[in-house]
Amino acid sequence: MKTTRGFVQVAPEAMTAELSLKDLQEAAVAGFKPAATDEDAMTSVQTEESAKLEILGDINLVSEEQKESLMQLKEPQKYSTMKLKMVNLSFSGASVFFFTPYRVDGTPMPASVMKFDQKECIEEEMAKTEKYRSLFGSTTPSVKDYILVDSAEPCSIMQIDLCGGVFGLPEFAKAPPVQTMASILEQELDQPTHSVEIIPIINEALERRMFHFTMSERKIKTMSLAESYKLVRFVGHGILNRAKEGAKRGAKSPALAAGFQKPVEIDELDPEGKFVMELCGRKQTVRDLFQQFSDMEKTLIDSLQRKVVVGLAHNDLHGGNLLVDSQGLVWLIDFATVKQDQHVLMDLTKFLSACTFMYLQEKVNEKHIQSLAKMMAVTPDATTDLPLAFLNDAQDDPLAIFFFRIISRLRYCMCIYESGPGSPENDGLPFAVALFSWSTRMLSYSEPSLYQKTRALYWSIAGLQRILWAIGHDVGPVAAKWIEEKRELWEGQKGRRLSSSVATDKQAVAAYSFELELPTYLSQAGASEGWATDILTREKVNVMESSVPLTMKFDGRLDSRRHQLVDKAKTLFDNLTPILKSFAPCLFDIDLFCGRTLIVGDAGSGKSVLTKQIFAALAQNQVRAVQALADLPKVKDEEGRVVPPKLDVAFLPVRVPLVDWSRQLEKNPDNLDVLEADVVSDLLSCWLAQKYGEDSNLMMLVQDIRNISLADEESDASMGLVLLLDGLDEASSRPALVHCA
Repeated sequence: MKTTRGFVQVAPEAMTAELSLKDLQEAAVAGFKPAATDEDAMTSVQTEESAKLEILGDINLVSEEQKESLMQLKEPQKYSTMKLKMVNLSFSGASVFFFTPYRVDGTPMPASVMKFDQKECIEEEMAKTEKYRSLFGSTTPSVKDYILVDSAEPCSIMQIDLCGGVFGLPEFAKAPPVQTMASILEQELDQPTHSVEIIPIINEALERRMFHFTMSERKIKTMSLAESYKLVRFVGHGILNRAKEGAKRGAKSPALAAGFQKPVEIDELDPEGKFVMELCGRKQTVRDLFQQFSDMEKTLIDSLQRKVVVGLAHNDLHGGNLLVDSQGLVWLIDFATVKQDQHVLMDLTKFLSACTFMYLQEKVNEKHIQSLAKMMAVTPDATTDLPLAFLNDAQDDPLAIFFFRIISRLRYCMCIYESGPGSPENDGLPFAVALFSWSTRMLSYSEPSLYQKTRALYWSIAGLQRILWAIGHDVGPVAAKWIEEKRELWEGQKGRRLSSSVATDKQAVAAYSFELELPTYLSQAGASEGWATDILTREKVNVMESSVPLTMKFDGRLDSRRHQLVDKAKTLFDNLTPILKSFAPCLFDIDLFCGRTLIVGDAGSGKSVLTKQIFAALAQNQVRAVQALADLPKVKDEEGRVVPPKLDVAFLPVRVPLVDWSRQLEKNPDNLDVLEADVVSDLLSCWLAQKYGEDSNLMMLVQDIRNISLADEESDASMGLVLLLDGLDEASSRPALVHCA
C-alpha cells in the first residue's frame, strides 16, 4: 500500500557552517530565515505562479462580488484551477453551477454543485435539505461548504457534495460525468439514439423515490384548485402583462428579461389567430381570450373546489434538479422550494411540461403533439392509462412515438399518485388544471424558444377550454366537438384502467427494494471509499491507483475456536481470492489461509487504506457484474414472464470502526449475547441500528444478505457479508484491521 507522501531532504553539503546551540536557540526565537539562493528564488516564482487562480467555463456569468464569495470556499484555496458550468438561473437571481476543481497536473477532482443566493435563502435551503433529503432516499446531496454574506446581491453560497467520487471519475467507471436529466432528455428528444434508457430513469426518479417523498405526508384535503395552482396569477405573468413583467425581470437580470421578452406580446405567438380558431371556433386574439378567463376569477375559485390527494411537493421538479450519475443513479437537488399540503401532481405536471415545452425541440411533427395536447386536456379520471390510439396516427414519426412513451409513463405515475386508500372521486379535472397552470407558466420562462412557447400556448388554450367545459361554461360547438372526440378515445381505453387493487398495492410500496438498493449502495459507497486524502497535500488520492502489493515481515497465529466452513462460505472465499491477491499476495503464502485476517501495524502504515482498497474493489466489481447481467438476453419462464438474472456470487462490504464496537461492549459489559451471531440483535445489528437507523436501507440490506445466506441452502447463488473492521483502539498507536467474510 502507499499514499502520496512528500519528503524534504537536506544534503549535508548544503550546510555552510556549524551552528552552536546558542545560535539555534536565537534563530528559533527570532524565526530562522536563510539567505535566498537562486534555486530558492526560482521556487518562490513558481509558487507565486501556481497560486494564481484560474477559473474556466461560465465565469462571465458570475459577478465580482460573487467571485469574492467563491474565493472564500475551501476548495479554491487548495486548487489553482477550477471550472464552472451553469445549470440553472432563476427569476430571484439565484444561480446554480457545476463546480469542478483540477489538480496541478490537470486531473479533475470530484464535481460538486454550487448555488449563489441571498443569505436567508441559503440558510433556509440548508435547513430544508437536512430535513427532507432522507425522504427521497440515499441519492440526495449533503452540504459540503457554505459562505454567508450580508448583501443585497445573491452572493451567499451553498456547495453540495454529490457523494464524492461517484460523479465523472474515470477511475471508477468509464462513463460520462454527472448529467442533468434535462440534458439527457434534450439529446434523446432531439435525435433518439436510445444510448440512454430513459424509461428506467423515470421509473427510478418518479415512480419510486419521488413517490415515497411525496407520500410521506399524504392526506385527503378539499382545496380550490384555481387558488392552489394560481391560475389567474400565472395568466397575468405569462400572457396579459408580459411587458410589465419583463421590465421587472430586467431590473434583476438582463439575461432573464432577454429570454422572457421573446415575444413581448403574446399575440405574436399566434398572429393570425389559428390556435383560437381551431380550439375555440371563433376569431379572437389570445389576449382577449385569456382576459375573459382572468375576469372569471371568482367563478373559477368557487367552481374548482375539489377533494384531492395532497402531500409533500418539491415544487420545482424539472430536469435541472434531477441529476444522473455515471452509474445511472438519480439524484434530487434544490430543496429550497419544498412545500407541504400540495396537490400530489404538482411536481409531475411540472416535469411533464418541462419535457414538452423545454426539452422537446422542433424536429417532431407538431400535428401529433397538438393531438396529444387535446387528449391530455380532456383526461376523464385518475385511473386510465393514456390511449394507445395515438400510436396509429404517429407511425410515421419515431420521435413522436418516443415522446409518447415518456408521456405515457408519466401518466402511469400520475395515476398511482392520485390513487390509493381513501382516494376521492376524480373526474380528471385536477390533472387538467395542473397541466393548464404549468403550460401557462412556461410562457413566463426564459428558457423555451419561440417555437416551444408557441407549443405551450396551444396546450394552454386547450386546457383553458377543458376547464371552462368542466364548470359548465359554453365553449361553443367547435370546442365541444373535439372534447367529445378525445373523450371517446379515453373511453376506448377503459379496458386498461388501473384496478383499485393495483393502486392500493402501489400506495403501500416501501422505499426499500433489495434489487434496487444493492447496486445503489455498491455504487455510492464503493466510489466514496475509493478515495482518501493525502496527509501532506490534502488532495484526494485514488486508493486503487495509489497502491503497491502488501509485504509481510512477520506472521503468527492466533489460537481460536476451530470453525468448519460450509460449502457456500468456501465459494465466497474462492471468489474473494483475486481481490485479496491484488492487494496482499503474501497472505496466500500462509498455511491454511482461508480469508479471515488480522493485520497489526504502526500508525500510518496503511491499514485503513487497505480496508478502503478492498471495499472499493469489492463494490466496483459487483457494480460491473450487475451491469453485465442487464445486458444479457431476457429469459422467460413457462408462463411467459421475464425471469430477472441473478448474481451467482454477491458480496456486501461494510466498513466498521472497531472502536465503536468497543464502546458498545463497555456500555453493556455483562451482555454477552451480542457476541453471538444473530441477525436481529448481535453486535453488528446493534451498531447498524444506532448509526444508520433501524429502518435504514443499509440495515435492511445487511439483514437480507444474512437471512438469504442462512435460508437459501439449495440455491446455486451465494451471498455474503464482508466486514472490514478498522481501528482496534482509537488511543492505540497500533490499531488493527480485521477482514472477515
